[in-house]
Amino acid sequence: MARSPGAEAVSIALWWGGLTVLLWGGGHLRDAPASLVACAASAALLISLGEVAHWLRCRIREHWAAARRNRTR
Repeated sequence: MARSPGAEAVSIALWWGGLTVLLWGGGHLRDAPASLVACAASAALLISLGEVAHWLRCRIREHWAAARRNRTR
């Protein structure tokens, strides 16, 4: 299902904010606090990696589906 670019941006922003707060709060709970900026950067990196992995997974799935369609012809 395709989403609009605006909905995609909101989804990523919510994930980024939530993960930033989770990393920041987790650091404070463990008495190893990091700055909010460092946590935001780490969250951005993790989300970027997740988005790239999702893109690759979709591309690979499309590739194998096309290969199966071509084999059955």
